[in-house]
Amino acid sequence: MESGCLPLQSRLKYWLGGAFDRAPWPQVTDNTFYLWEPCSHSHAEVVPGYAHYLLELGYDVSVLLTPQRLDEGLFERFAHPRLTLNRIPQAAIVRHFAQHGLGRARGVLISTARKIGFDRSYASEYGLFGPLDPGQKLLLVEHDVKTPVEAGFIDRNVISLRPIEYRGVHSRGVNPHWFGETALRGKGTGRVNFIVVGTLRARSRNTQALFAAVASLHGAGLRDFHIVFVGEGNLRDVPIELREYFTVAGRVSFSELYAQVERADFVLSLLDPQNPAHEFYATTGTSGHFQLVYGFAKPALVARKFADAHRLTPQSSLVYERNEGLAEAMRAALAMSAEDYGRMQAALAELAASIRRESLDTLRSMIAAD
Repeated sequence: MESGCLPLQSRLKYWLGGAFDRAPWPQVTDNTFYLWEPCSHSHAEVVPGYAHYLLELGYDVSVLLTPQRLDEGLFERFAHPRLTLNRIPQAAIVRHFAQHGLGRARGVLISTARKIGFDRSYASEYGLFGPLDPGQKLLLVEHDVKTPVEAGFIDRNVISLRPIEYRGVHSRGVNPHWFGETALRGKGTGRVNFIVVGTLRARSRNTQALFAAVASLHGAGLRDFHIVFVGEGNLRDVPIELREYFTVAGRVSFSELYAQVERADFVLSLLDPQNPAHEFYATTGTSGHFQLVYGFAKPALVARKFADAHRLTPQSSLVYERNEGLAEAMRAALAMSAEDYGRMQAALAELAASIRRESLDTLRSMIAAD
């Protein structure tokens, strides 16, 4: 996921010394947990899931987020009487915490760590809030555990997006795949719809394997399907003879993303087990599309290397070994009966419920720890 934060060398200078909109600060109690996403253009998709967990634990949740992300419908499917969505610019958030700390609040969960200071550790986060009162918590969500593990500064306040074992270190996974009320849509008898959430670039998604698979289906006369790319890209990047099968939606609002995922039958992961740049998704991080698979119960077409890392099995998704297996997986998706599709969705729903229980238990224990 690309960073939407200010350049590293200018963040604190801008935030602590620059002008900002003096929005009123929300009222809090000793039962309030702040949920702060410090990036302006990325990672907001994890915020509803973490809000849901904190509400489940009984806290009043005060979300601090760039106003534009709320305008994009991030929380349009999710409301709760103990949930407050605050429209406060990042500069004002940092200025407030630098001057007042947590105040009476029970704690803060920062949903993207290492984005508010000059260093690569968590010193800026800890320094911003100063000494915490007894019982207060500062929790940090790490989107890639590689650097903190290798540099030795990962600590007990760090959450990862999934449980990860790397170089003998076991991270505490809290997976945020709740997006609000979603419609469970079965597989119909007409055109099969695939969705790709990510950039239409070879370095980001294995587009060459996809184009080869689509050409194979086309050549075999299997043509009742369509693929929507949600993310940056251009239809010109698709071979001209295959463009009839593609729509490039571009970067869309959260409202449109949720609707597109609901309309889809399958999620195309397009991660390449032979691409070293994709190793991250199987070892020290994840991709946001896996949270959509869990949250919307949409079976994925995914290489086994990445399926295993995200607990997807042949019972819940279409898993293939190598890139060449994508075409056969797409054939299986086209041929799948409504009954078999329903069984896959049920397996995904069961998996998602298990992950939610485990995540909630982990978060509960982290907040309770001294």
